Amino acid sequence: MRAGGKEELRAYVLKTYLLRLRAEKGERAVRALLTTAGIDPAVVDNETGWLSQVAAKRALKALKEELGPDALRRRGDWTTHAEALGTLVRMLRNAEHPIDAYRYLATNAKEVTRVGTWEIEEPAGGGKDKRTITSVKMTYRLRDDTDEGQDADTASEDILCAAREGELVAYPRVWGLGDAEVTHDACIAKGGEGCVYSVSWTSSAASKQGTVLGALGAAVATGGLVALAGGALAGAVAAVLGGALGGGAGHLYDRSKADASARSFEKNRIAALERGLELKGDSGGTSHAQPGELTGTVLGGKYKIGRKIGSGGIGVVYAAEHTTLGHEVAVKVLRGAAARDGSEIARLRREAYIQVHIEHPNVARVMDLDQMPDGSIYVVMERLIGRSLADKLARDGLLAPGFAIPVFIGVCGALAAAHGKGVVHRDLKPGNVFLCDDGVSKVLDFGMSKLHTAEALTQTGYTLGTPEYMAPEQCIGAQVEPRTDVYALGVLMYEAVTGELPIVAQNRRELLDLHQRQIPTAMRLRRPDLPIPEGLDLAVMKCLKKRMNERPRSASELEQLLAAVPLEGLPTGYPPGTSRRAPGARRNGAPPVTDPDAHTVPGLTSAPPPARKAE
Repeated sequence: MRAGGKEELRAYVLKTYLLRLRAEKGERAVRALLTTAGIDPAVVDNETGWLSQVAAKRALKALKEELGPDALRRRGDWTTHAEALGTLVRMLRNAEHPIDAYRYLATNAKEVTRVGTWEIEEPAGGGKDKRTITSVKMTYRLRDDTDEGQDADTASEDILCAAREGELVAYPRVWGLGDAEVTHDACIAKGGEGCVYSVSWTSSAASKQGTVLGALGAAVATGGLVALAGGALAGAVAAVLGGALGGGAGHLYDRSKADASARSFEKNRIAALERGLELKGDSGGTSHAQPGELTGTVLGGKYKIGRKIGSGGIGVVYAAEHTTLGHEVAVKVLRGAAARDGSEIARLRREAYIQVHIEHPNVARVMDLDQMPDGSIYVVMERLIGRSLADKLARDGLLAPGFAIPVFIGVCGALAAAHGKGVVHRDLKPGNVFLCDDGVSKVLDFGMSKLHTAEALTQTGYTLGTPEYMAPEQCIGAQVEPRTDVYALGVLMYEAVTGELPIVAQNRRELLDLHQRQIPTAMRLRRPDLPIPEGLDLAVMKCLKKRMNERPRSASELEQLLAAVPLEGLPTGYPPGTSRRAPGARRNGAPPVTDPDAHTVPGLTSAPPPARKAE
């Protein structure tokens, strides 16, 4: 008797095509097609599930009719759709270059199909450097114990051939590259013993096209022009110099393409791991053990954990080293009750997802997200050397404007990049701004952020954030938008420059109320003893306007206001012992001035219930 299930294929074989069909013709068309093919729609919702080969063929044939004759051979952008990445998790954990995807398929064919096997033939001498391999030969064969006559239907086997070709074509897209070129050299449907595919792709890591073309183009252009004006010798010299400059520019272009490919891969790997965790049902309710001391252990087979460098109520951060590449990283692990709290797990995943998608030098970069054997979630981030703005303020009390303004400009850049992706941070405060020793400021912790296109993690009308830095609309649980972050940055700048918060109160409820109606004292009036530039004061006070439409329209506009403040002559530091508040000032600053018309929502008389403060 045959071993049960050997005729099955992963539901992934259908998933990318079904996602496209859903986008083009709607969910009803997808359900109708699956019903006609005899497939329960719930089965393909999980792309890691198994389908019978017969049912898969029926569905693929129907998809070909719906989407066009070449649709099965080109999966396009649907390859990296979040709902189709569940079967790629194991491969993406260890892959570095496109060749690794084809190697993994050949070694682990049973993870995709129980019908046949894959073999790979690499070019001679190509194994020394993975990055230089841009072509392979892939051979698919039916299992030896396949029933006679099972694949006699040439037309239906051709359908499966097209789907296999679509898979081979699509792998480079995970690295942000174009489709691979595939030549079908032999085919089972045409009487061959197996399907043989020659696969080639353009690797950004190995490409020197920009360098070569830049050098040649610049050499010809500059040499030719100078030769016409100054003779052959001058033209030759100009050609050499122009070629060198053009080659350098081309090299930078090639490097930028390689960096873009690496970022695309990181994005897709994070999305795949997120999808894998989702399919395992780890969004909450499962038991997560509290992670113990991890120093000396290796996570995910590649991150050797070093000393503990930080901890808070919900997580522990360790220094770590990538065992293969050798670079330092930071690993954030959920612990205690947070490791069993679905909302905290969701926030950590949200933080990883958002920070890997925001490509900006002032946003801390996330490189990986995974889980330990006990189920604890961890995120791998770039290792930052320096201190948080909160630590610096605690030590020094306040920042001199010559030092502060470049920091604020960096924060504006990070917020502008986030807002451009539809992300509102919602918890900007000194603890979430990191001052690196190299002079770069980084914005951290997007775990509480609001994605315009994502489902909210909190109920409408529920406040989330740190009260001292919350905008009026945020205090009452109203809709937040980019100018909400601009207000928080205004509070942060005010505190950093003057040493005091613009608004203080005895309790949370009073503080939320005052943020809606109290007009802070201008910084130059609050601290007349400090050399605060007028332009900086005006920019900060504009951020603190109660009505959103009176604040800077965007973080980019605020960045321009700050960049216009002359830095010449401004101190970058204060002498030791500089007072944290103006001599003779009241503990809470000047008497409050209130604006009875400043409510963002008319009729507000009380603040909403308190929310948990994020780490």
